[in-house]
Amino acid sequence: MDLQVVVWLFYCFLLPTVLLAACLFRYNVLSMVYLLYLLLLPWFLSPNKHTIRGHTGRFIRAVLCTSLLFVLAHICFQMVLYTYPPLNIAIGDNCSQWDTLTRHIGLSRLPLDDPWSVLRLLCPDLGVCVVALVTVVLCSRLVRNREMLAAANITSLENDTSNTTTDEEDEGENEEDEASGGEDEEERSAPDETDEEVSTATKAKQLAERLKVIVRKVLQDLGRILAISLLALAGVTLPSAFSAIYFLLFIGLCTWWACHLPISHLGFNALCVMVGFFTAGHMVCLYLYQSLLAQAVFPPHSLWARLFGLKDIIIPGNCSAPYDLKLNVDHDWPVYVNPGILFLLYITMTTVLKTGGHGTPKQIEEEEQEQHEKREESKEETVELRSWNQKDSDDDDTQVKTLSAKAV
Repeated sequence: MDLQVVVWLFYCFLLPTVLLAACLFRYNVLSMVYLLYLLLLPWFLSPNKHTIRGHTGRFIRAVLCTSLLFVLAHICFQMVLYTYPPLNIAIGDNCSQWDTLTRHIGLSRLPLDDPWSVLRLLCPDLGVCVVALVTVVLCSRLVRNREMLAAANITSLENDTSNTTTDEEDEGENEEDEASGGEDEEERSAPDETDEEVSTATKAKQLAERLKVIVRKVLQDLGRILAISLLALAGVTLPSAFSAIYFLLFIGLCTWWACHLPISHLGFNALCVMVGFFTAGHMVCLYLYQSLLAQAVFPPHSLWARLFGLKDIIIPGNCSAPYDLKLNVDHDWPVYVNPGILFLLYITMTTVLKTGGHGTPKQIEEEEQEQHEKREESKEETVELRSWNQKDSDDDDTQVKTLSAKAV
């Protein structure tokens, strides 16, 4: 398998999967950082020899440094906790103020009698660190291989050019005396063959460009249809003040298109950006509400929680078992489906933005020119209708005048 494909699989599938697992298996400040990284990841381009040296490479290294820092923080905290007894005494028992604070941060006393909870609390940081480290190593190897390949191509081209120049000089001296009579016939036949080869090559290139443009346009249209469909689902799955924004945007956009009003490329991209940021904030609010502190401030049956659709999908542990993580099965199925729809909507919006942003300035100018031509055609049609109406009115006036003259 090509190294570029392996890097793409690690960055686009394995790294988001590990970040998502780190967010779902525990709910604290450390996992909140991983959620922010997961929301930022779709905005960066796929890693290649150019993007690795830019923002994408810096993002992968930031994920690696953050996860490594969290692993070291776990190790240092546990070492100090078990080697310095006053710290253990200061933290106190379960449900004390300092114990609750450390559990919300993510650096807390580990329940050694419960191996599953220990793995659930430590493995997310280790998994993210390992996957990010492997991704960074593969990216650096990819850049190194491409640089070596480029250097080898440059040296081979230099050698070829030097060899061809020497051979041509030797052959030119020998062929000047022999082929003086046959050059005229070859010069007549050679342009025809070269013209045919150039014409076939240009036709194939033009056909490939047309197919590429058609496929890109079809994919963009499918992405827009999927984004609008997910926008409608996000608005009707779980009615709340947050979901009302999605529903109103869907109704407004469909009404705009139903009135045959065009929407520009820039306008649709701006709409996608606004929906993406709002969806990210909505998911962050839902994630923060799964903590014990947020549910204590806004109880699940309170007015504000019900108004904004904040549901306690996860039931935090009590004082006797603070590290237990239970799923609340008392809700209906839309409560569990809603976060997945929001995540798919967010990914679709960012993907539509990235695929739509690859259009060249020439294509954007062509689209604007087409819209301008349509507007000019509509104006011409209205002018023609007005001229015909004026002609009809003039004919009617002349008929009335002739009839009045005959009557007189």
